[in-house]
Amino acid sequence: MMDEKDKKIKELKETLEKEKERYNKLEKEFKKTKHEFEEYKTQYPAIGQKKELPSFVKEDIKHLKKIPGQKKNHKGYSRRIPERIDFIKPLKLDICPDCGTELSETQEVRKRTIIDIPLTSKTINTQYEVHRKYCCKCKKLVEPEVPNALSNSPFGLNLMLFVVFLKTNMALPYNKIQQLLLIMYDLQISEGGLVNILFQVKKEFGEYYQTLEKKMRRVRTKHSDESGWRIDGINHNIWLFITKEIALYKIRKSRGSEVPAEFLRKQKNKVITCDGFSAYNKLKKLTGCLIQLCWFHILKNSRKHKKNYPEEATIIHDKLKQIYALAKSYNHKATDEQVEKLKKEIKWLAYPTYQHQEVKGFVNTLQERIDELFRFTQDSKIAGDNNLAERGLRKAVIIRKISNGSRSNKGAEILEVLLSIVETARLQKQNPLFFMHNILASES
Repeated sequence: MMDEKDKKIKELKETLEKEKERYNKLEKEFKKTKHEFEEYKTQYPAIGQKKELPSFVKEDIKHLKKIPGQKKNHKGYSRRIPERIDFIKPLKLDICPDCGTELSETQEVRKRTIIDIPLTSKTINTQYEVHRKYCCKCKKLVEPEVPNALSNSPFGLNLMLFVVFLKTNMALPYNKIQQLLLIMYDLQISEGGLVNILFQVKKEFGEYYQTLEKKMRRVRTKHSDESGWRIDGINHNIWLFITKEIALYKIRKSRGSEVPAEFLRKQKNKVITCDGFSAYNKLKKLTGCLIQLCWFHILKNSRKHKKNYPEEATIIHDKLKQIYALAKSYNHKATDEQVEKLKKEIKWLAYPTYQHQEVKGFVNTLQERIDELFRFTQDSKIAGDNNLAERGLRKAVIIRKISNGSRSNKGAEILEVLLSIVETARLQKQNPLFFMHNILASES
């Protein structure tokens, strides 16, 4: 009897120990979950609160941050009279419009210049009579090329480049392009016809696009950024590589480092300014490039932490603003001693003990990537921000919002080539229509 009783007591004790372990484990998980939830509530204080308005309704602006219009006592200006006058039309009266009395000879002439456009226009339909002649040496019929037209296209080059401009630079969907051509030029083109136009022009620009790729690889400093894209409803990414003179877009499935690595290849000691996305960190090993982190993104993140954890992150954000202002004040001519001073200021941020993991991780990242913070202070070709790439991606983002990406891989290939050409024209401050026309004229 005693043996059975001892056995039961032993089993109960073992069960109790297991339950204690289970309880302690659950208690730890509960505390961890509670801590994470408290941090989440700090970031998103509206969670769990009853809203009077739906989340998609924006609050009214209580006051304007900036007073609209020019400042008081500003220097006035008006539109200049055009240098080129196409028509001069005299306007005369013989009888007074008020009383009907016969008027004298002209006493003075007042000039008024009106700038206008044709309300609509008509297409120019040209029929070329192509004379084919026999060459006795080549033993075949030869003929002259039709000017300002691509082979096997019923449309002239001006019209085709205008369609490219509307699709890329103006970000118009196909139905709006059709509507504009019909209203302005009484010209009907199907959606398939528009796609075919873009595809033909894209093929003609293939060689120039390859030239842009070679230039982008060779240049010593460049910017890069990426954003989401969709092809037939499937998530992809649009990558941008950009300088002050050329832009290059790539649409790929991956957002990993293999995309820029495959394109850029060897980049030893060449600098890429970027937002600190993890793919660029691995890119250093794959290509040998150097990284300059975007300070606007750094300050944006520190501002977010300041809002969520004001007791810890306020001093971090304020300190980073001071450091960046000092770095910019050197005007790309900082000495090694001045750069070391800036790095010491960054290292100072690591001394306090931070309670929140996000703040701690943010500060630790700055310490780990401290060499990538101040390259711009000693090189005028390197920018301390990635605004150039941000602006370059804006057009693609607008196209994505309007057209929801591309319908096919073919459409994506068309866009990445044509958008590269048009954006390069913008960077070089050239008329995109003339820019494209000149490229095709030089290649023919």
